[in-house]
Amino acid sequence: MAEPILKVRNLNVDLGKEKVIEDLDFDLNEKEVLIILGPNGAGKSVLLRTLLGLHQFQGQIQWKKNTHIGYVPESFDVSPDLPLSVKEFFQFKKASLQEMLQALRWIGVENFSKFLEKRVGALSTGQLRRAIIAWALVDKPDVLLLDEPMLGVDIHGRETIYDTLVKLWQEQNQAIILVSHEIGEVVKKADKILAINRRKLFLGPPEKVITSQNLAKIYGGAISL
Repeated sequence: MAEPILKVRNLNVDLGKEKVIEDLDFDLNEKEVLIILGPNGAGKSVLLRTLLGLHQFQGQIQWKKNTHIGYVPESFDVSPDLPLSVKEFFQFKKASLQEMLQALRWIGVENFSKFLEKRVGALSTGQLRRAIIAWALVDKPDVLLLDEPMLGVDIHGRETIYDTLVKLWQEQNQAIILVSHEIGEVVKKADKILAINRRKLFLGPPEKVITSQNLAKIYGGAISL
């Protein structure tokens, strides 16, 4: 059996005096799509940032050696006056023009040259999300950590990007950890669902986790499927 790309054991995270994550255990295998569900304040975004080394923690986070990680944060604020084009933004990763075009193609951008010349601060919310996802994809990471990546993206764009992520996962052996509030379309792409509310509530395949009874426990009320 292949070694997991990520092992998390007895993970605890405190922010100030508040315990945000408590006694959390899970693994991520290569070529696996893991969806993290939970109510607001459950610790989902904190978990991703902790996996990136951005918060202090107790317990064990063990990445497979030389794992290259891409990250899309929940929010990415840019000043409208920032004098930086999309092309210059991609060049921070020393991406070639061919790599930029491929990444933009993956997330459904059609007019490449026009998009690359736009100022990052002038992009719409949906365009900025696409640009950030493409930026995370451009250097082909082993693992993608995506925190509500579809905020501000229309339904057609969501379908395009989700399909792209799954295709990349299949072709390039990528693993994905995705935080989402969307129970419907996204869970169909998952291998495993991790439901948390500070502690682990459920972990397993979508058909086992996504039931009306479990969703009521996760979100604190009845949710129709």
